Amino acid sequence: MFTMILRLHIFWITLLGMTYSCTITQKVSVQDESSIFAGTFIVNTLYDQEIEGDDLNLKINDRTSKISGLSGCNTYSVGFTKNKNSVTFSQPITTRIMCNEVAMNKERQFLNIFTTTKEFSIKKDTLILYDNGKEILKATRFIF
Repeated sequence: MFTMILRLHIFWITLLGMTYSCTITQKVSVQDESSIFAGTFIVNTLYDQEIEGDDLNLKINDRTSKISGLSGCNTYSVGFTKNKNSVTFSQPITTRIMCNEVAMNKERQFLNIFTTTKEFSIKKDTLILYDNGKEILKATRFIF
């Protein structure tokens, strides 16, 4: 009798443990899925031009729907609304530091991506923004 009660307790403890571990797995999967449009990305390509260095970046916070970072010379912040594979941006806010003409031109081009709704895709650790089907920005996720 004692052996049977012990087996029943072991069975229930095992069953509860399996149920709990499945619940944890589901929560992680849901969290990973919702945060795919999040993280810090370093811009590699802007309008078919390769970008050197890390002075163009996007720090995407999916929870607050904000993007911030460096825009070449200044820092910026912009809100966004995401719907499936499209994203709409608010008007960016930037600091007003004057830099050399090359840096300012690059910054204007970069900030221009926030003017209209864009499509996006994320493949592994690469974020790609499209404007009417044409790739306008490619950025790689920065892993700390």
